[in-house]
Amino acid sequence: MIVKTMGLLDIFTAIVMVLFQFQAIHNPLIVSLGLYLIIKAVVFFGDFFSIIDGILGLYMLFMIIFPVKSITFIAAGYLTIKGISCLF
Repeated sequence: MIVKTMGLLDIFTAIVMVLFQFQAIHNPLIVSLGLYLIIKAVVFFGDFFSIIDGILGLYMLFMIIFPVKSITFIAAGYLTIKGISCLF
């Protein structure tokens, strides 16, 4: 159950990242989801994908200052694929 919930949150985070590129989402949601990814990386520390989650969480916090579209779309694709794989 927790794996599916985290998968849905990963997909939601990917959608929010893409919407933020088009100025459809405000900063507090980006900060909270970035912190979610960082906390998840700390809780499941030691796994390669957790390290990537932590890096993406830091990027989401950095994305408020200077968003890079190519990195955002790659990160959103990664989170979407990871979220879908958690659902199955």
